[in-house]
Amino acid sequence: MDAYFTLKLFDLVEEKLSELDVLPFVEKVLPSSLLTFAEMEHGGLEVCEDRLALLSKELKELTLNREDSLYLFKEILKTDNLSSNNDLIDIFYMREGSFEFYPPDKTAKGSPSVSAPTLKILLEQINEELVKRS
Repeated sequence: MDAYFTLKLFDLVEEKLSELDVLPFVEKVLPSSLLTFAEMEHGGLEVCEDRLALLSKELKELTLNREDSLYLFKEILKTDNLSSNNDLIDIFYMREGSFEFYPPDKTAKGSPSVSAPTLKILLEQINEELVKRS
């Protein structure tokens, strides 16, 4: 099953590797390393549960702090739930005086999307606009 996902991922990045002109290198190095990766996967990894718990706590705090900082934007109200797709749609696309983005993608039902790929597109558009303004 893991080999299936590895091949699926490779298919997704093969074109990008070719564009970057590193595909020949990957084709040369990857086959000889597959046995090592297979052995690692079969053998598993030792994990320090205490360290993992600490990292989990740090990540949770970082995530909460990042989310809290989003409320500093005037476009985001204290009552907005940033985990709610409906609130995100309202914030990004619908609310007058808010961001008022044009939805670059829609869901299967035709609603504006707030999926991770769509948010990535919006972020790229924002970055392009900031570059134009500077």
